[in-house]
Amino acid sequence: MPTVTVKFPPSLLARLEAEASRLGTTKSAVLRDTYARSEPVKTLSLAKRAKHLIGSIDGPGDLSARSKKMVGYGRFRRP
Repeated sequence: MPTVTVKFPPSLLARLEAEASRLGTTKSAVLRDTYARSEPVKTLSLAKRAKHLIGSIDGPGDLSARSKKMVGYGRFRRP
């Protein structure tokens, strides 16, 4: 089994050691069991992560459909 090194502040280390002692097992076993019981991380699609951005920009929504008409749209023009 691969080894992982974890740094704990003294207060958490004391809690971990107390729990391992109470259960009569190793600190590693306590950490493995705790992590195994935790919920897996849910990954969101890009659309769901960017949901708050959709529709937040002003301007025409069909730039690709009217590409000839939109040539130069948004280009910087000198005064």
